[in-house]
Amino acid sequence: MDTAAATGYLQDRSLSLSAEEFELLCESVLTESLPPARFSVTAFRQDGGIDIDGNVRNSLLDISLGVQVKQYSPTNTVGSPEIQRFQGALSDTGCDTGTVITTSSFTDPAIESAQRAGIHLVNGRSLFHSMVDLRVGVRRKAERFEPDDTFWNLFGAPEDDGSIPSKQIPLANSFETLDSVLETIGNTRGTNADIVANADVSSRHADLYAVAGWALGFVHQEWPDDETHRQRRWSLTRVGARYVAYRTAGIDEEAEGLLIDAIRDTEIIARLARTLRESGSISHGTLIERIESESELSRSSAKRRGSSVGVWLARLPEVSVENGREKTYFWQEP
Repeated sequence: MDTAAATGYLQDRSLSLSAEEFELLCESVLTESLPPARFSVTAFRQDGGIDIDGNVRNSLLDISLGVQVKQYSPTNTVGSPEIQRFQGALSDTGCDTGTVITTSSFTDPAIESAQRAGIHLVNGRSLFHSMVDLRVGVRRKAERFEPDDTFWNLFGAPEDDGSIPSKQIPLANSFETLDSVLETIGNTRGTNADIVANADVSSRHADLYAVAGWALGFVHQEWPDDETHRQRRWSLTRVGARYVAYRTAGIDEEAEGLLIDAIRDTEIIARLARTLRESGSISHGTLIERIESESELSRSSAKRRGSSVGVWLARLPEVSVENGREKTYFWQEP
């Protein structure tokens, strides 16, 4: 593909994403374009509000940014009323400056409103050209570009049929550590080094707990595992940002509800819960056998992950645990 074909390809792929996936894509582009900055999707979606917030902080600057994204078809332009509502949202949240990103374009009145308010506008042409320049979603091959399928494969929910990939089986049994890692991801650029420095965990546990957050749907992995020219980063999804916001504010009942729903939706837990509901109880040994049979893990790996899976299963209010000769999980009808 030449540059024109690459931008057309990026437009098509961007429009095929869900609304939240497009926000995560824009967050990735922003973070890649401003290495000192931190960007993350906001916890709550509000009409006319902030979709992504960011901060550029160094020895000379400390600027807060609010970003709104508009995933519009090319013929659906952004008008001045949307810019005015966004200006109000910036004022309400105390942001120093703001940017509106769209896959389409802006009307002349919208451009005039943005200029008066000091709001930066990024139309689809600029967005997709930036993605080409930054190699986001495409790769350079000789003098041409090719799709970066591994990058796009990071979007979307994990597969929920067949053998469960090992990445979806948690090896993270402390929810306190998970909360600390998630909060760190939300407050930093989300690299392994950021997590190690701020969450007081080893490099190995930084990865394990970030992957656990991904399995819960709280975290998005921004770059493929096989990338060599970029440092892998993690960012919070909207539900992950909401979970962290509730925990930080001490609204534990709401946070726990999000966590329980996320655990239930984790494929290995969903399969174990079905078995437990049908049989009434299962031993820890049976749990390990099910992990081995339902996943790509070996017996020894299934045993290592069995403790974490058991902790996640026991977090469900409909499950109780008895620690006798062998730990046993019981199903309790609500």
